[in-house]
Amino acid sequence: MRSRYLKAILRQDVGYFDLNVTSTAEVVTSVSNDSLIIQEVISEKIPHLIARGTSFIGAYIIAFLVLWKLALLIFPFVLLLVIPSLIYGKILLSLARKTQMEYKLASTIAEQAISSIRTVYAFVGENKTSIKFSEALQGSVKLGLKQGWAKGLALGSSGITHLIWAFVTYYGSRLIMYHGAKGGTIYIVGTCISFGGHYLVASLSTLKPLSEACSAAERINEVIKRIPKIDLGNMEGEILDNVMGEIEFKQVEFAYPSRLENIIFKDFSLKIPAGKAVALVGSSGSGKSTVISLLQRFYDPIGGDIALD
Repeated sequence: MRSRYLKAILRQDVGYFDLNVTSTAEVVTSVSNDSLIIQEVISEKIPHLIARGTSFIGAYIIAFLVLWKLALLIFPFVLLLVIPSLIYGKILLSLARKTQMEYKLASTIAEQAISSIRTVYAFVGENKTSIKFSEALQGSVKLGLKQGWAKGLALGSSGITHLIWAFVTYYGSRLIMYHGAKGGTIYIVGTCISFGGHYLVASLSTLKPLSEACSAAERINEVIKRIPKIDLGNMEGEILDNVMGEIEFKQVEFAYPSRLENIIFKDFSLKIPAGKAVALVGSSGSGKSTVISLLQRFYDPIGGDIALD
């Protein structure tokens, strides 16, 4: 996955980085941290979830086989454990996406400050950077509190297992007194149901890393599946056998993707003969470097053509 993600990043056009990548920290985080989160979930959390889920199902199968009347009567109470778990998982998935976005903003601030530390020192910007970083983390603090409330309510619902056990004790005693059921049978059913509820509640601990892994996988998969406007792997089009080197801009219109309202070129024409040295002269912001960027096909013009030979 790391290899595919890095290949997909390197395949993207420059306009993608202008619009979607604010710093190198985002790419580094996805290559390292996001992939590690997914790896941990696949190698550790999912096996635990499967083991606990299998134990839960197995416990209830045994309970139904031993005394199906009691197990069937208690089974609706299990929904009181399952429903909070499903709601908790859905809330965590939503909060995980938002938390990652908040951390991404804070990481960008830290990365920019550290990479330009001399400039920060020169303008005495240490305190300002610290305050800005702390403010960027406030959103993640609020989201963390929401996660805590959601987890507390979900884990608090595990107290229903004691209610189930009390009901088993009450109804089981009546089955023994009036319907000839055996005490050992009632105890087996009660124990299976109690352990099944315990395994179900224990599986809640895997929901948080699982939701974080799903959020990370969505971000990585979005980049992997994205087809860039300027695709380096696309070999369609005419391939010249011999390149002489004559370049011509024909009524080119261009604006950077991040600033579409700021037109750099409008009806711009330029012809550079093959083998000639040409100097581009102009004030700052007049489009000298833009000509080079278009020649290297970092961007495609909005209108007009750029012809070779």
